[in-house]
Amino acid sequence: MKKSAIQAAIKGKTTHQLSTDGNANELLTKVKNEIMLLAMRKDIKKPKIMPPISEEEIPFEIPNNWLWVRLGEVSFNHGQVTPFCEFTYIDISSIDNLNNRLGNMTTMKPENAPSRARKIVVGGDVIYSTVRPYLHNICVIDNNINPSPIASTGFSVICTPFEILNIYLFYVFLSPMFDNYANDLENSKGVAYPAINDDKFQKSLIPLPPLAEQYRIVQQLKELLPNLEKLEKDEIKLDELQQQFSIQIKQSILHHAIQGKLTIQSLEDGNAKLLVDKIRTTRKKKINEEKDQNKTLFSAISEDEIPFEIPDNWCWIRLGEIVKIIGGTSYNKSQESSHGIRVIRGGNIIQGESELAIKDDDIFVDQVLFDFQKQIQLNDIIVVSSTGSKQVIGKAAIVKEEVENCQIGAFLRIIRSYSPEVVPYISLIFQSNYYRERIRDLISGTNIFNIKNDFFSSMPIPLPPLAEQIRIVEKNSAIQFVIQQIS
Repeated sequence: MKKSAIQAAIKGKTTHQLSTDGNANELLTKVKNEIMLLAMRKDIKKPKIMPPISEEEIPFEIPNNWLWVRLGEVSFNHGQVTPFCEFTYIDISSIDNLNNRLGNMTTMKPENAPSRARKIVVGGDVIYSTVRPYLHNICVIDNNINPSPIASTGFSVICTPFEILNIYLFYVFLSPMFDNYANDLENSKGVAYPAINDDKFQKSLIPLPPLAEQYRIVQQLKELLPNLEKLEKDEIKLDELQQQFSIQIKQSILHHAIQGKLTIQSLEDGNAKLLVDKIRTTRKKKINEEKDQNKTLFSAISEDEIPFEIPDNWCWIRLGEIVKIIGGTSYNKSQESSHGIRVIRGGNIIQGESELAIKDDDIFVDQVLFDFQKQIQLNDIIVVSSTGSKQVIGKAAIVKEEVENCQIGAFLRIIRSYSPEVVPYISLIFQSNYYRERIRDLISGTNIFNIKNDFFSSMPIPLPPLAEQIRIVEKNSAIQFVIQQIS
């Protein structure tokens, strides 16, 4: 899973390409100019001229504003030195290759230095063991190593003019694409073990995105890989987890989202209670306009009903305080028609995707059954409220596009918010395990599963301020997009 995530990222499949990012050609020019300036100042050796890249070498397609380059075009090293004072020695055994970071290092006096202790490294550099490259002895050098480090000649040292490019290259080196190159019999040669020489290493191909997209890729991988690594450590359940990975990680993200753990709270967001007061005012006005007799008074939420803690500027409310629950249309066989009102049923809700689908085999009923309230509107949440299936009961979909002359069937419910801007966040709750667990508790021990309106209206939900709702929805969408690409 970790390898798949990295491979998808360096193909440009996990990030959106933005016109504001510019083009990787511009970045390549900047990098080459910086490297040439360092060479002119005698800080580094003059870079070797790299051969052009042929079409046969390119392993896969990349976005139009990316560029294939050779590693030697965008990186340099600091050369070698014979130790003359106390130093920190980084050998191959110093790398924790399970976590790709430095482990045990040795402080040495120059007279005790092995002949391999020669390569100059500084904080932010990437070191790659060219001996047995399949072992992934790769890491980014820490900034606070004291005394100054010197690495073994068994490493290739990679540095670029941009710190983020160093980290992006670190992930490229961990990718299956780079593995295939480094461990190819033509490139990885050794008498007793495989090894790739510096010349072949410098000629390796790198898919180069613009700098801004590198930031997004690195940030995504930093957030995603720890979760994947935790899953991979449990070898006994690995096969099962691989099959269910997408569902499990999505639910984990959603659970963090509705607890306020996916985003950072900001004082500028204000308090969710102000948003609730505004929605309550809108609700009261709507009820009066529609002359609705159902003016439900909602009880306060007790501590026993609260399943988890939320940030201080959030609040718990009952769902019915901010939405209206609308029942479906009942009809008999004689009222079915070849045209008229399209009836949306449970089968129109795509399982696992929370989307509504218009189908070729949808039923139509006579226009005499038209009911404006039961007509599906943009931002409605449609829920299955009656069925014989445990898997289907409670499944929900948000209406993301205008649909003409559609009403829900009798076994569905419309959750219609008095404040459309909160719907994207509310729809996340209907996808969460918190909601599914409440459904499971409700239907336990029955054969025909029915959810009454009171279940929805009395359900406590955690509500953030609107600004944070927007951040939660955006961040969740970005993470789910990445998960979808690597699943």
